[in-house]
Amino acid sequence: MNTQIRLIRPPVPKFNLNVFETSNLHIIPIEKQIKDSKCNPTSLDNNNSDTSSQSSQECNFDRKKLSAIVEEMKNVISILGLNEDLLKIAIQLFQPQLLSELKQKKYTPIAIAIAGLIAVIKLTCIPITQKKIFAKISVSKYLIKKILLKIRNNNKFESVVQIFIKTISYNLGFNERFIKFCVQIFKKIQQNNLIQKERENVIAAAIVKYSGDIIFTHRGGIRPSVIAQQAKCSIGTFKMFYKKIYEKFSFLSKN
Repeated sequence: MNTQIRLIRPPVPKFNLNVFETSNLHIIPIEKQIKDSKCNPTSLDNNNSDTSSQSSQECNFDRKKLSAIVEEMKNVISILGLNEDLLKIAIQLFQPQLLSELKQKKYTPIAIAIAGLIAVIKLTCIPITQKKIFAKISVSKYLIKKILLKIRNNNKFESVVQIFIKTISYNLGFNERFIKFCVQIFKKIQQNNLIQKERENVIAAAIVKYSGDIIFTHRGGIRPSVIAQQAKCSIGTFKMFYKKIYEKFSFLSKN
């Protein structure tokens, strides 16, 4: 007797898939981030020429600084034998506000680069100690601590989770619409108090998996191993949080 196996898929949460309550989450490639300026050229009169010149100099400084940081990150990643994907995550930590706080000459590109990579290493639980990093690269530990504090203050929990969501989705080839859907799932998870002590990359991995299983049901969803690789976390860890999401949303869909 032939027995047909029915695949059980996660239920669709109770919200409009076409309406997103998110800010701009457009993925910008690293090269474009460096090239683009946050300042738009405008036609100014002679009275504003000094202000325009100063603004232009600041924009050029930011681009040069970010470019130098990226190059240093590439060098450090090569020296430490780390995965180049870390660069994609780390560079998103350095938003304009943070860069403006790191304009002083004492905040050298190499110090900023190392601090950024240490922040990502901590977030992804990569088994490499700061002692090992400092043994291979000579830099002020005190300065690194100050930069790490600034990175932490400028990147709150929600923004870090979204950085991981964007990075994982971007690496898997998903578009902005998918990312916005993931962020909406994230907000639903927060509203239902599902997050306890899970790390940001684990949360993001589970959200991408859950969203993919909904949107790509006809293709069988997304393989956990692929997501775990991109999120830099173990399959078992993010599956536990995925199960929590599935069970909670399954309960909600019945009410």
